[in-house]
Amino acid sequence: MTPAPSRLTGRDREALAIQIADKASALGRLMLGEFDSWEEYLQPATTDYASLPRRQLKAGHADVRKRLRKEIDAFYSRNFVSIRDDSILTLYEDIVSARGLEAPLNEFEEKYGKIKREVLKGNPAHLTVSVTLWGLKFLFPEDLLSKDIVSALGLISESRDKMKKYESQKHISLKNKTHEFIPHIRRIEFAQRAIVLACFNLMEAYLNGLAWDYCQSNDLSSLSNRKAKLLTDTSTASLRDKLANYPRIIAGCEDVDIDGVSGFLDVIKPFRDSLVHPSPFSAPEKFGGYQKLKKLYELDYHVSIMAVASTVLVIKGIFQLLEHSNGSPKWLSEIEDWLSEHGTESS
Repeated sequence: MTPAPSRLTGRDREALAIQIADKASALGRLMLGEFDSWEEYLQPATTDYASLPRRQLKAGHADVRKRLRKEIDAFYSRNFVSIRDDSILTLYEDIVSARGLEAPLNEFEEKYGKIKREVLKGNPAHLTVSVTLWGLKFLFPEDLLSKDIVSALGLISESRDKMKKYESQKHISLKNKTHEFIPHIRRIEFAQRAIVLACFNLMEAYLNGLAWDYCQSNDLSSLSNRKAKLLTDTSTASLRDKLANYPRIIAGCEDVDIDGVSGFLDVIKPFRDSLVHPSPFSAPEKFGGYQKLKKLYELDYHVSIMAVASTVLVIKGIFQLLEHSNGSPKWLSEIEDWLSEHGTESS
């Protein structure tokens, strides 16, 4: 336990001031991703400052007062609305114990300090704050799932390009080359299925995130019990119910028409359901009566790209309604760029 400052000798107070400043500086450098190892970050916690030579200690104390303190204050003022020295030290020590930190934004801010909104760069309130050797990062499912789609689209593009040289060859000449192109076909088929699943995971993540963010910042007592339950019980509400209700509840409008919703649910969803619930039994008539295995086998490149374009169209529509803008979430940009580059626009 650190002795109370009033009971410390002058030398001990200087040593403690330097250690505190070094820990605050190390935390700032870690958030900027400037360390190559945890040993570097741990140095202020493992150094015996009180045993340093008097001259070195005095020089260090003067540096703390003249330069380091200003740099530390400038870093934290750029990134935090407010953060106390004791909170900085607590955060430093918490990271030491686990060699990193992950915490939901609301918990992070309650314990350590409020991060400036411009630092969050428009990321959603349900994000997780991550501090590792890679620096300060913000994690949230929409970003990760959109990257899954981009990766799968890249795999499709790469494998389709490698298949082009076989397209002009006669069938009989290909029989002895199956070992060359079958792996590319399998990658394409895998990516196609992965894309459809990721599109629905992304849509679910986006809608659930909107509901959570709304619940955190709004009084639900003004809503009917049904509407409140729809928002808070995301595990039992169907995707169809969420698409039909979340935008209008959050926007405060009774009549909301989002482009692409019907196509997403009626055209794309049966392919997703055939993947999640593969079965030789047909879907009930109330769900379209389609044969699930037939949908599974029919899922091809065009269906997967249609799923991506439909997903982007719906998410953009909801975003523009709620944000009163003509834009889209920044985590959609890579997908939109891919669609644009390959001649498939989402709107």
